[in-house]
Amino acid sequence: MTLERIKQASLMLFSIHGFDGTSLQTIAQQVGIQKPSIYTYFTSKDALYLELLHDSLTQELDFACQLTKIRSDGAFKEALFQFLSSFIDRYKSEPSISYMLKTFLYPPQHLQAPIQDLRNHYIDELERILFTMFSKEPADQEFYISVAESSFAFFMVHLQGLWVELLRSGAERAYVRLQRTWPLVSASV
Repeated sequence: MTLERIKQASLMLFSIHGFDGTSLQTIAQQVGIQKPSIYTYFTSKDALYLELLHDSLTQELDFACQLTKIRSDGAFKEALFQFLSSFIDRYKSEPSISYMLKTFLYPPQHLQAPIQDLRNHYIDELERILFTMFSKEPADQEFYISVAESSFAFFMVHLQGLWVELLRSGAERAYVRLQRTWPLVSASV
């Protein structure tokens, strides 16, 4: 389907070259269509860019929802570590992760407001999903909500720090950072 091919090519190009470094002409050439064909699906490059961000964030929220199933099996810390390390693995293999993080940190100036709205919605939903894991009481200890809130806030700061590490230093250094900091994060949850 042409729409999916446009989205896949756009995602790859935007993740590598950014908004300003990617033209609709380049996307069309990558897909093997004429540039006007893109307007059949998107009113503008801006609309395409924002739809890709929405799609990426929806995919990430679905991924986070899968963690709640792991948590219900009692593997709380393992699920959290898997969630963090998956960003490193998927950053290297899935253009949507690179695209999402770069868009959060380096949004096109004229799209800053709608991107901020999408980012805020994503963070709110991600917190809602992940907090359910923190607020479940482990069988072997009492777990008050204030402790859950503190642990969760620390985890979210760690997650966002990992995103910056991926963009600034790359996947290899992000793995090293995660391995070094995980004992502290694990002890806090």
